[in-house]
Amino acid sequence: MQLFPLTPGRKTGTSAEKVVYWLPGTGPLCEKELSAMFKLETHCHTSEVSGCSRLPAVQLVTQLKRSGYGGAVITDHFHHGYFDSLTGSWTQKIDCFLSGYRAAREAGAQTGLHIYCGLEFRTTTSDNDYLLFGAAPELLYSTPELHRYTIPQLRALADREGLLLVQAHPFRTGLTREDPALLDGVEVFNGNARHDSHNDDALRFARENGLLFFSGSDHHETEDRGRGGMVLPREPKDEADLVRLLPSAGLLPDILLEFFPVKPEK
Repeated sequence: MQLFPLTPGRKTGTSAEKVVYWLPGTGPLCEKELSAMFKLETHCHTSEVSGCSRLPAVQLVTQLKRSGYGGAVITDHFHHGYFDSLTGSWTQKIDCFLSGYRAAREAGAQTGLHIYCGLEFRTTTSDNDYLLFGAAPELLYSTPELHRYTIPQLRALADREGLLLVQAHPFRTGLTREDPALLDGVEVFNGNARHDSHNDDALRFARENGLLFFSGSDHHETEDRGRGGMVLPREPKDEADLVRLLPSAGLLPDILLEFFPVKPEK
């Protein structure tokens, strides 16, 4: 289920008119009810692991908390270039990969921001990126050479372990669309301020293929904060619970209203 606006929101001076949203299967949802839902950042990076990020985990967590999120999935880049640059055993390499997540989790425990483990995957043969939700640390340790998996292999792992496989920003220049049969969802809104992700095309692709909608800020720098995310009915207990809740999540209303002004489904 996703959130759809029933009426357009208009700014009048310093105050905004109330906007009512429709949650398919539930009905109208007012702003007060939305404010009580759990706001989740689904796509963010720490500089401890992702070389393209300018934000150490502690700073990232501070920005996320101030932006009103209740939790975040740390999706540092998981690819062969990173792992091939590391020495040591697979366990030691995963220790390195999880350093950003663990620093964020420690900072989150102090600030009240709930942190979940995830990753942004890239194969050895393409520049396409894929978000993997539900991948707890234990699974990463027990899956040697995961960074060399193909997408069909990753699909099989997701089916076996109960994960969600989502293509990130599939319409950026130079990227290709994955076979929809291998995906659970598509990032229909990517909020990275330095890329044109052609979100309208991503939304259309997801709709045409019956895939779940995802929204994320792709938070690498301060200017990316608070630009995307999801709303859940409650706080997920862990990565497995997150996977159970995401299929019924909604896009953050302001994002949906601004970029995807669609009407309720009949």
